[in-house]
Order: sequence, then structure tokens, then C-alpha cells
Amino acid sequence: MSNMDSMYSESSRPPFVLQRAYIETPFEKRFLAHVRHAWRNRSWQVISAVPGSGKSFGIRELVRNSGAYKDRTGATFMPVLAIRAPKNKARDSALGEALSLALGVFPSMPWKKLRNALVPVLDSVRVECIVVDDAHDLNMSTLSYIKELTDNLEALPYERLIGLCLVTAHSNDLIPLKEIIKQPDEIWRQFYRRMDKEHPFSIVDGHTQDEVLAILPDFEKLYQSQLPNLRLRRWAPYIYEQLTNQILDLDSSKRVTMDNLTKFVTIAVERAYDRGETDVSPQVLAETAEQMIRHRDDLFHVDDDSTLFHVDGDPTDEEPPPEQEAG
Repeated sequence: MSNMDSMYSESSRPPFVLQRAYIETPFEKRFLAHVRHAWRNRSWQVISAVPGSGKSFGIRELVRNSGAYKDRTGATFMPVLAIRAPKNKARDSALGEALSLALGVFPSMPWKKLRNALVPVLDSVRVECIVVDDAHDLNMSTLSYIKELTDNLEALPYERLIGLCLVTAHSNDLIPLKEIIKQPDEIWRQFYRRMDKEHPFSIVDGHTQDEVLAILPDFEKLYQSQLPNLRLRRWAPYIYEQLTNQILDLDSSKRVTMDNLTKFVTIAVERAYDRGETDVSPQVLAETAEQMIRHRDDLFHVDDDSTLFHVDGDPTDEEPPPEQEAG
């Protein structure tokens, strides 16, 4: 071990610190462009992506930067209202309660009164766009209520047009809610009329190999203080190849989700850090791929040694990746 490496030996290091900073990835740029389009044009869209893409992270970041504020009089301006769809075939009242909680109003009154009270409250905070995360859990009852609520806001005396983003998870290019919204009943014909004229239903794709390469420097910055010589970019082709394995890429899209990329990087850098290294090695990357692909569903044993977790089987069966440069 070199003198530099010895400075970062395992015995002298504090515990590894997981970093959770938001990264504006190419996926997030694509996804949020659609949401902002609906907000700006007051149109309605169903926006879909595979689980783990980063939809919820993007929504939180959008709300944080939406320009919400409270003035000196105590009046609140909340241009983007984001909620998570209620689960388990919820009724319209559950959606109303979710909206109330997002507004900071605890739904203590009966649903019949709350249903009417939400309309002036939404107008008073000047909501411009409603974003529903996990919208695949919505049903006819909750979708009908969304139409009712936005119709009332559009009518006199409020005359407030509301953009709507129904953000769903999907697989195999099957977009949830489309079968409901495209029904011939009058209510769904009216619902569909409010949908965006160009992109009513959109699928936002994950990351290509070049985009993985573009993201890795952000991870290098996040973990540079713990692994001073960290150079992830050179391993972009290998990481992309592993994360588009059919076990992780269930739709064979050849795209990488941010969730899988984050897990891969986090496992690798923590493993390198715990071994007293200052960069990830080919061996660490091979072990990380082995853990995420071959041992993904294995039973883990918890014991009292310093390793804490180990898996059944030999994690070193796979050959380490060859040295490579990517860009």
C-alpha cells in the first residue's frame, strides 16, 4: 500500500457516509420538461416511466423550485401542488384528504363539506398545476373527482385553469389509466378533451450508455471526500452493460434506471471505502455486479462480524472487468 493509501487505511477511517443529493440527470430533464409543459400550458398529461427512474425525486425538486411562498399577510402562493395517489382502490374522499394534507389543511370536517371547501382553498393559494405521483393507483372514482374539482375551479367565480400531471409507473409500454380515459362515456370524452393535444400519453425513457457516462462525474463529486482518487467514468461501458442485464432491465429497453445506477455506485464505493481503497477497483465492480444480478434475491444472513452481511455462494466467481476508458 502506498503512503497516500495508508493515509486512508481502513483502521483510521470514520464510517462510510451515504450521500443523497439530487442529481439533475438526463431522465430528470426529460421528465420535468413534460411536467413544466403541462404547468405552463395548463394541459393534462399521463407521464409514465419504469419503476426506479427517478420520477418522485423529480417531483420533489420541481415543488421545491416552484416559487411557492407566504407573504406578510400570511397568504400562501402554491403554484404546484404535488400529492401521492391513495392506494387500495381508494374512494374520492381519500384523494380529497391527500389534497387537504398537501395544502396544510387537516381534513377534520366531513367529506361532504370538505369536498366543497377544497375548491375555494385551491383558488386562494393560486394553484396552477396538480401533480399526482403513483397515479396508476387512481380509479374511476378518484379520476372523476379530479375532473369535478378542476371543472369547479374553471367555472365562475374562480375561472382558474389547472394543469394536471398523472405520473405513473409502467412496464412493456403499457400506460396505466389510458383504458379508462379513452372510454366512450361522456365523462371520459370530456376528460380526454382536456388532455394535451400533442402528447396526452408519454413514456420517458431511462439512460443510454452516453448518459450514464455523463452522470458518473456527479457521483465522483459526491464521494470525492471519501475516495479521493475516485474515477467512475472509465467504467461507464461496464456499468451500463451490467445494468442492462435482463434481470435488472425487465423490459429489455437497454436503458438504465437511476435507482439501479445509484445502487451500483453506492455498493461499489462503500465496498472500496471499507477496504481502505481510494478508488473502485475492477474486483469491486465485479463483486458489485455479482451482488446485484446473480445474488439479487438471495437470502442474506445477519451475523456479528465486521462484515455484517454476507450472501450464500462465492461473490468472486465473475471475472473482474478489464481496464477501459470511456470518453
